[in-house]
Amino acid sequence: MSQLRTNAILDASGGTTATVNGIPLRPGVLDPENRIINGAFDFWQRGTSFTASAYGADRWLNGVSGGTVTMSRQAFSVGDTLGNNNPTYFARQTVSGQTLTSNLALIQQRFEGVRTYAGQTITVLGWAKRSSGSGNMAVEMAQTFGTGGSPSADVTGTGQTVTLTGSWAPFAVTFSVPSITGKTLGTNGNDYSNINFWTSAGSDYNARTNSLGLQTIGVDLWGIHIKQGTHTTSAVDLYRQPELGPELARCQRYYERFGPNTYIGIGMAWETNAARAVVNYTPKRGTPTFTSNEVVVYKATSSGVIMTSPSFDLPKSTTVLIYGSASMSATAGQAIQVLTNNPSGFLAVDAEL
Repeated sequence: MSQLRTNAILDASGGTTATVNGIPLRPGVLDPENRIINGAFDFWQRGTSFTASAYGADRWLNGVSGGTVTMSRQAFSVGDTLGNNNPTYFARQTVSGQTLTSNLALIQQRFEGVRTYAGQTITVLGWAKRSSGSGNMAVEMAQTFGTGGSPSADVTGTGQTVTLTGSWAPFAVTFSVPSITGKTLGTNGNDYSNINFWTSAGSDYNARTNSLGLQTIGVDLWGIHIKQGTHTTSAVDLYRQPELGPELARCQRYYERFGPNTYIGIGMAWETNAARAVVNYTPKRGTPTFTSNEVVVYKATSSGVIMTSPSFDLPKSTTVLIYGSASMSATAGQAIQVLTNNPSGFLAVDAEL
């Protein structure tokens, strides 16, 4: 069996670029140093605007406690450039109405496994600007040791301030990530490291945010990535927007959404008004959960009917059995198709951290 060989070669800028088996890796496209996924904010499978404390853009959590905090997809104008990139979308988080010491707003990405970057020096890089209000941003690296058993307590970081203006500007923030020697991981396999981009924080979080404070602000982010070692903002121009196909597959390892207007499976009627179908999905990082809305069943001789209260069974690495009642007056054993063709129809396969 051949071994994977990683080397370094001189790149066009006079620096070094990693290679795998002699093939140069374009920074930001296939870069083993960079564990950020969807740093260019191209993928928004769940929608384009979010106010809850939940995942918004793929792999990015909209962290909310108090006030009104909205994460939304924004579009660049055609021809806009950042570094050597012609980006499509960026993320915006707007914050207002926060008044309590416990209030917070942040944008977070979690890296699978607390071993990620443990004991290393890394630099978080990207572009940012203030789109409204006043204030700045704080960036923090933290570690969570998971759940189950008796895991070690979270290790939070010391935030570093990134000064914002009304124009896009590169930033570079360097962290010495704590070692995990002597730590205990939870037994549920959901430990992670994470980067927090704080946009507002009450005084309860002063140590983690460099006393950022409560803010009324809009913060825009694009091109977020990580390089090992210590780097300055001059390294940001080496970033290349990830190729869409491989980056979507990386997103779907954690979350995959079918619909609307998507064929999701085929199966059969197993009673007069009940159906079941097998749905194939992308392999996930762990056992996923399944949610759906307005999944529609079709048989050869009828229009579609909604499958009510669908259930999911036999989840394997890439398949799940979806079944439920559907008023279709079918014959047991009759072939059916399952779709999400209603405007609000979807099937979600979720294995997020």
